Amino acid sequence: MGTFRFKLPDIGEGVVEAEITAWHVAVGDEVSEDDPIADAMTDKATIELTSPVDGVISKVACEEGEMLAVGADLVVFKTEGGDEDDEAEEAEPETVAELEPETSEDVTPLATAIAPKAKTPSVPKPVSKPIKSRRASDKVMASPAVRRRAESLGLNLSDIPAAGDRLTHEDLDAYLLEGAKPKAAPSDKPESSSPKVASASKANDSKADASKIEDEPIEGETRIKVIGLRRVIAQRMQEAKRHIPHFTYVDEIDVTALEAMRRRANGKKADNKPKLTVLPLLIRALAVTLEDWPQFNARYEDDKGYISQFKNLNLGMATQTDQGLIVPVLQKANEMSLWQMADEISRLAEAARTNTLDPNDLKGATTTLTSLGPLGGIVTTPVINRPEVAIFGPNKIRSKLVLEDEKPVERKVMNFSISCDHRVIDGYDAAAMIQDLKAKLEDPASIFLL
Repeated sequence: MGTFRFKLPDIGEGVVEAEITAWHVAVGDEVSEDDPIADAMTDKATIELTSPVDGVISKVACEEGEMLAVGADLVVFKTEGGDEDDEAEEAEPETVAELEPETSEDVTPLATAIAPKAKTPSVPKPVSKPIKSRRASDKVMASPAVRRRAESLGLNLSDIPAAGDRLTHEDLDAYLLEGAKPKAAPSDKPESSSPKVASASKANDSKADASKIEDEPIEGETRIKVIGLRRVIAQRMQEAKRHIPHFTYVDEIDVTALEAMRRRANGKKADNKPKLTVLPLLIRALAVTLEDWPQFNARYEDDKGYISQFKNLNLGMATQTDQGLIVPVLQKANEMSLWQMADEISRLAEAARTNTLDPNDLKGATTTLTSLGPLGGIVTTPVINRPEVAIFGPNKIRSKLVLEDEKPVERKVMNFSISCDHRVIDGYDAAAMIQDLKAKLEDPASIFLL
């Protein structure tokens, strides 16, 4: 019998760690080559990892929901024949160079997009190299993933000893297991000689015991571990609200003429054309309007100190699925016809629901539209997908009686919401832009007169 170690492979450019969201095997299972082993979620997509050999599972790396570094042991197999501690050649980790933090220019936030997350500490392997101490003034060499994890844990990198030239996840694990606290300076007096110290120690022990009691499940309580896409959404929303000063503007739009145009178009459409919903018409009007308001079709790269404005409208389409919120991207919506938009919206929505989106379907959003359709309510205050600077939220269409020539007339109206980044967009500009959009939607022929 031999031992075969399958390491977490490099599954994407710039990816240094992944969340193991599901295991398809357990210790003791016999597997064949190409059998599914686990699902790994990165900031690009969810990848199914398959077995490189035939064998019996003797060890798995972690529990579901935990983070694993690229190059770390994922699964250990017992195999027939072979040498002890064989390793998969394709899983050999490369030395990680100093990387720039990955920006969201390549991947739409929230679109199965996985935010970097703190890894649950696991028992580290014994460090064979001597631990190097570091002065506070020394520059700490570490990958972006290690830096993000340390920041999420509230740790100062300069306080953490490293086994090599670069700080690694194993160094963080070792530091956490030691208590993640600086060692106290030696005292001339024995601890027992200080009544205050002893009293404080007892008080801390009492608090710890009380905390454990409070954290015990109560009767009728169900605890659900937050992992995978739900954890990504939670972290993304938290980052957006923490970094972006939001404000929301809402206006009412009369869409009676727009709805009449949509019904006429559906009545005359060819059999091979999809049924036209109001969404392509809204997007067409938005694309035309944003040509005069490019500051809304933009990203604020606050960590780099500049704003990017875009000619093309690559519109993120927030889509609710059984797994959570997915945001595929309608690429170059400004160049599409209504029917092309309808086809592409339908394709993206179906692919999001069945988890079959291509990575290119998730890239490059310049702004986002979120709609709950018939459940759209009266008003929404959507949260911006950082680093975008705006998000648009049409609400449901409803009937309303208005007075025309002193007579009540039924009209179709819809509230339209926009949330903006107040660091970049002023309230006046948001109101003026929505008024421009409103004028086009209330006179829908104008959106085709370029």
